[in-house]
Amino acid sequence: MKRIQLFEFTDLPWYPDTFRQMQTDYLQFASTLSSGHTNIVPLIMKAMRKAKTSEIIDLCSGGSGPWLNLQKQLSDAGVPVKVKLTDKFPSPNTVAKFQSAELQFLPEPVDAMNVPEDLKGMRTMFEGFHHFSPEQAKSILLNAADAKAAIGIFDASIKMPAGLAMLLLSPIITILTYLFITPFMKPRRLSRFVFTYLLPFVPLATCWDGVVSMLKVYSPDEAGKLTEQIKADGYNWETGVASTGTPIFNFTYIIGYPEGERAEN
Repeated sequence: MKRIQLFEFTDLPWYPDTFRQMQTDYLQFASTLSSGHTNIVPLIMKAMRKAKTSEIIDLCSGGSGPWLNLQKQLSDAGVPVKVKLTDKFPSPNTVAKFQSAELQFLPEPVDAMNVPEDLKGMRTMFEGFHHFSPEQAKSILLNAADAKAAIGIFDASIKMPAGLAMLLLSPIITILTYLFITPFMKPRRLSRFVFTYLLPFVPLATCWDGVVSMLKVYSPDEAGKLTEQIKADGYNWETGVASTGTPIFNFTYIIGYPEGERAEN
């Protein structure tokens, strides 16, 4: 499987934590403005029902992803869930924000390719799967299948032809969005304003990462080929595309779940 190997700034070990946190805050703020995840609620509900669980283990959570809205959407659909957010490099500031009984950010690092056995629930990942090579991606899926844990992978992908225009215009849109929403993002630190308005390195890095991310997203065909290589008795895979409710993006998804007596309790 041929993959575009361009780097993303947030994946580089030397990238300053201050800049990485600013990008995480931006993406988190933007995700709370969208209701497009409504269309994947049935997929999550199906996998949770098959796995007989009411808990979520979110992987590569960053700043919490869509869960501030998505948790309410599931509750409104009659499926209240407890969510544990995790990351390989959890930010102490982000961890401190989410410590309620229903939405908690775990302070210890969690590797998506080797999730601890004591973390029970459906595993989810939003906008993170494209960061992984095919071998790493298979490890994430195989780890879930071996544990008989349900998993849902969701990455936004562009729709043609409107998506192509969006891809070309995304640097301008990203910079303008940064300029507009930065005063509303918290915490309001001097560094956030300096590296947005005076030395706009972070908006420019986000532009690069955003374009590269769209180019690296696994297509439905590639997702299907990944799951075909993972054989596990009593475990099913589904891949496909779900609407975001916009003419620009779709969700490419993978869901996996155990069947019958093997489902986790």
